[in-house]
Amino acid sequence: MNGWPKTICALCIALIALLTPVFAAAEEYLLGPEDLVSVRVATWDDATATYVPMQAITGDYKVSVGGMISLPVVGSVMAEGQTPEALGDRVAERLQSSAGLFQLPAVSLQIVEYRPIYITGDVSNPGSYAWRPALTATKAVALAGGVLRAREDAFDEASGFREVNLLQAVQVELAQLKTRAARLEAELTGTSTIDFPDPIFHPDGPHVVERIKADEREIMAIRLESQKRSIESNEALIALYETELASLESKIVGQQRQLELTREQVENLKSLEERGLVPANRLIAMEQNLMDQSAEELDLNTAIFRARQRIGETQRDLLQITDNRRQQVMSELQSTRHEIVLQTKREEMLAGLAAMSGVRPVNTTFVTDMRVRRSENDEVSVVSVGPDDMILPGDVFEVELRLEMSSE
Repeated sequence: MNGWPKTICALCIALIALLTPVFAAAEEYLLGPEDLVSVRVATWDDATATYVPMQAITGDYKVSVGGMISLPVVGSVMAEGQTPEALGDRVAERLQSSAGLFQLPAVSLQIVEYRPIYITGDVSNPGSYAWRPALTATKAVALAGGVLRAREDAFDEASGFREVNLLQAVQVELAQLKTRAARLEAELTGTSTIDFPDPIFHPDGPHVVERIKADEREIMAIRLESQKRSIESNEALIALYETELASLESKIVGQQRQLELTREQVENLKSLEERGLVPANRLIAMEQNLMDQSAEELDLNTAIFRARQRIGETQRDLLQITDNRRQQVMSELQSTRHEIVLQTKREEMLAGLAAMSGVRPVNTTFVTDMRVRRSENDEVSVVSVGPDDMILPGDVFEVELRLEMSSE
């Protein structure tokens, strides 16, 4: 007889579970705030040898923001992070203790309504929706009425095609800017080949992109050749000045030797002239020769100084050719990158306007990006999801519809 109440208890629990409306079921589902649960309680009556429902406790209860549920007699019980079965066991233990029951009551706890998910972005009906088991991203999109489409009553064909024309003009500009930026980067790093980004889209097709690339290669070749000629010209000028300097330095060595000999002759003639051995006019002529040679030495020194100055100036010009070119390329690259950012934003805006008008430009396709913002351990993470990935209770499900450009 001692096992009889336990057997009856087990049967009652099963019976209550069968009679309770089951709105959803999920294996190892953990309760959280905003879950709505149905609680059914029965106690053993020795007099009638049956389980009697406790109507005062039986009812539907929502898990609070703090993760608790509050039951009459039992009080507040932590529900967050518990399975329905585990929470039912805790409620039974608390009720037995609070009510002073001799035997453990039978408690059945079922989920009536799961806590919601929030669907936002490019869907027809964004908002909050009750989660359900086996809810995939595709099913969640369907819950929200599907991916947003252009409203027929808002469709403006003329406006749509105008946006497409503006979009294509921006795409032409972007193709040119991207190839130009690649060429400038190659010039800046000094590489001989251009590493073009892939893909580069042009509304007129890949053959136009190849033509633009060819033009940029030709521009780069012309600019490199021009810079090379400037460098070679300055190097040749430096070599010419150095040859001239070497010649002048050789001449001044001979001039200085001749000047020294002439000074010696002047000193000898002065001694002879004082003794009357040579006429005075011969001394005067030699002194004049000495003065002429000194003037020639001064001219040679001046010429040497000027030759060295010209070499220094030309070397400085040679360095400035490289420095100025690098500064120019850097300035052009910064300006081009800035323009790419601006035109890319314009492209995205015009593509969105075209899509909203119901017109899809050629060589484009609609792409649906899906991601969830999921709170775990008081931290929010953003996770990209595919069509068959599961959406979990409490997720914020974001859907973005965009136009993707094709290089084909």
